[in-house]
Amino acid sequence: MDYIESITEAIGKTPLLKLSKLLPAGSADVFVKLENLNPSGSYKDRMALAMVEGAERGDTWNGRKLPAGGMVVEASAGNTAPALAMVCAAKGYKAHFMLYRYMFEKGDDARMLITKAYGPEVEPTSDPLKYLTAEQIELLKEDEPDLIHVMTGKMDCSLLEAADPASVWVDQIYNKYNYLGQKAIAYEVYEQLDGKVDAIGCSVGAGGSLYGLCLGLKDKGLRPGVIFGVVPSGSEVYLDLKKDECTRAEFAYSDRNSKISTAMGLEKWLQEKSIIQQMVEAGYPDMFFRVTAQEARDMANRLCQELGIYCGMSSGANVVIALRMAQRLGQGKNVVTTIVDRRDRHMFEIPKEKYAV
Repeated sequence: MDYIESITEAIGKTPLLKLSKLLPAGSADVFVKLENLNPSGSYKDRMALAMVEGAERGDTWNGRKLPAGGMVVEASAGNTAPALAMVCAAKGYKAHFMLYRYMFEKGDDARMLITKAYGPEVEPTSDPLKYLTAEQIELLKEDEPDLIHVMTGKMDCSLLEAADPASVWVDQIYNKYNYLGQKAIAYEVYEQLDGKVDAIGCSVGAGGSLYGLCLGLKDKGLRPGVIFGVVPSGSEVYLDLKKDECTRAEFAYSDRNSKISTAMGLEKWLQEKSIIQQMVEAGYPDMFFRVTAQEARDMANRLCQELGIYCGMSSGANVVIALRMAQRLGQGKNVVTTIVDRRDRHMFEIPKEKYAV
C-alpha cells in the first residue's frame, strides 16, 4: 500500500517542466518548478509548514511555543494565508488571519474565500488611524500607499499575540523558516537537473523563496552564474531599484518600512533584520528586473492557453525574465524559475490580476 497520513506530506516534490514550446531558437533551456501543484495551490505551503513546525518547537522570535490547540496569527495579502490555513487545519490548530484592508476595498475576494474554506477566523486589518494620525498617514503613504496597510496588519498581529498566550505570530517577513522551508525547492531542482543550473530566480515579495533557492543551492555546493530577482514595476516595497534592470551596484535594501514601524511602535520590526535585508547583505541576487503588469499578464495567459499551466501573474513575470535570461546565455545552459501559484485565487481580479508575491 502507498498512502499518506496527512495532507502536509503532499507538500513539495513538485515536477520540473521544460518550456520547450516557448523557447526561441538558440536559447538556453528554461525549466519551471510547478509549485502551483502544492496542496493549497502555491509555493507558500513549504514555508507555512516550516513556520508552524518552528512554532511547535518554540523556535520563534520571542521563544513562545505553539501549544496543542493553540492559534497561529498572521497578516497576508497573497498565498500565505491559504497555506497557513491548510497546515493549521491538518495539524489541529486554530488560526486568525488579517487580510490587508486594501484587498477588501478593491474587491479581492478570492484569496479570502479560499482561506476561509479551511476554517480560520479571517478579517480585514484595522483602519491605520488606530495607530497613526491622519497627518502621519498622509506623510508616510507617499513612499508606498499599500505599505501603511501592511504595517497596520503587522501591528494587529502583534497585539493579537500579546493578548493570547496560546497564540504565535509567525511573521513571514522576518521568520527564518520562511526561507529555510523553501530551501527544499533548490534541493529538488538540483537533483532534477543533475546539478546543472546556470541561472535561477523568481519573484520577490518577502524574499523567502529567492533566498531559500540561493541557500539551498549553496548547501549543494552550487552558485549559479546568474541569480535574478523579479519585482512588479512600481511596487518595490522593500527595495530601491534605480532602473528596470539592475546589477548589484544598482539596487539596495530599502528601510522605508522602518519609518512606519517607528511611528506605530512596532518594536519587533525595529529589532530584527527582514529576510530581504539578510538576502541582500549575503550577496544575493546578482540582478533585479522590473516587469510590468501587462508583460506578466500576457505571459500568464500564454502559459495557461498554450501549455495548460494554470497560473497567475507572478508566474508570468518569472517566465518573462527566465526567457530573457535564456536568450542571453544561449544553448547548452539551463535557466530555472517557479510557477508560483494557481490562478483561482486571482479570479475576481481578472483581467487585472495582481502579483501574488
